[in-house]
Amino acid sequence: MDFTLTAAEETVVRHVALRLRAGVPPSDDDVADELGDEARPLLQSLLDKGWLVVGEGRTLTLSTIARAVVTDRGDAGEPQG
Repeated sequence: MDFTLTAAEETVVRHVALRLRAGVPPSDDDVADELGDEARPLLQSLLDKGWLVVGEGRTLTLSTIARAVVTDRGDAGEPQG
């Protein structure tokens, strides 16, 4: 797993984490609708890096390691910095 994330990739990870916590797993189309089409290459990059996985019905979820990292960094809804 590649632990190096750009700020834009981290935004996408946090967005997916918030949706998952709300009980509404997003598809790639949902994320693109909500964050813009520029999120599509970021989604592919996060899939390639092992941060996201595709679940049932094409929904996105965080990998086991990504869930641990998001939890360790604090509340997924709070900005880091």
